[in-house]
Amino acid sequence: MSHQGRTNQLLYQAMLLLDQPAGNDEHADARHRALEEGALSMLEMALESVIREIAHTCRWPQAHWRTVLEQPPAPVAEIELLRGLMAQPESWLARLLHLLDRLHDESGAAQLQRHDNMIASSGHEALAQQLARCLDDFRALLPRLRETSYEW
Repeated sequence: MSHQGRTNQLLYQAMLLLDQPAGNDEHADARHRALEEGALSMLEMALESVIREIAHTCRWPQAHWRTVLEQPPAPVAEIELLRGLMAQPESWLARLLHLLDRLHDESGAAQLQRHDNMIASSGHEALAQQLARCLDDFRALLPRLRETSYEW
């Protein structure tokens, strides 16, 4: 499978996880958190994959995707676009990176669901909704991130 095919597959799988109902049995909360964190993991893998697409086109040596974003081997428009998004706290990429940091933290990114008998503690957007927005924005940007490879 090509890098582009893998990126597309990972984005599709993240979408499938976000669309999957968690059910309403005693395991629904755990299943819901697993689906959210699974989708977040798929988004991380898709981000890594698209960065590999760009690195492959540029013939860069293998490096961790975060290293490429933070210290690219050479200035390339697509990576600079991603770096610009990273610097904007309200962007989908900055939000995704924050969620990924939480995912890799010991408490994880997904939170327990609020039940009717629980008091809501904050008005934060649900993780699944945040991920769906990140996914949509990522997919919308994808053609621009592939421009260089099409030129080659």
